[in-house]
Amino acid sequence: MSSPAKRPRQPRMLLEVRREQVLDAALRLLNRNGFGALTMEAVAKEVDLAKPRVYAAYPGLEPMLVALLEREEQRALMTLADAMPVFEDTGDFDDILLDAMTNLLRAVAANPESWRLLFLPADDAPAPVRTRFDTGRRFALEQLTALLEWGRGRRPGLAELDLELTAISLLAIGEQAGRMVLSQPDRFTPERYRAFARGLLGTMSAPSGS
Repeated sequence: MSSPAKRPRQPRMLLEVRREQVLDAALRLLNRNGFGALTMEAVAKEVDLAKPRVYAAYPGLEPMLVALLEREEQRALMTLADAMPVFEDTGDFDDILLDAMTNLLRAVAANPESWRLLFLPADDAPAPVRTRFDTGRRFALEQLTALLEWGRGRRPGLAELDLELTAISLLAIGEQAGRMVLSQPDRFTPERYRAFARGLLGTMSAPSGS
């Protein structure tokens, strides 16, 4: 009887490269099957590595999940920071708000697996996932509040609004837009949202009775 085929030896690679491969595989599994299906064995199969090599990258499921969440959180925070244009004295409030929204939604559409983990956490998602999402929400809320403070004296009517509630409302709209871009990307595109928001802002600026 012939001996069972052995897994071909894979070339050694830097530990950091291996860790990125493992985290990428874990992210794919989470998007496809949810947190309940995430095991070290499943990750090893997904990345096509022997389990000892996966354990060499991360000693267990919890450290791997923490590393994945930290990576995706940092990527999200960088995207949020990059999405917000610089506030210049000659800048237009509406344009900056529209650009920030469009930049973020385009980033969501371009990297759906990462954003799905944050915007659409599964019912079986552990508490740390929701904690990371809350961190991103606080950062986004700070960005929106800063924009509203900057635009207070530049956009008619803005100074009369409750800026805290306005920022919270804009954040809720942005979160829902992100979820819809993820769930139905062909129907709800960043460009469609931009056109809608532009029209809505124009309506808000129109004089009463026009």
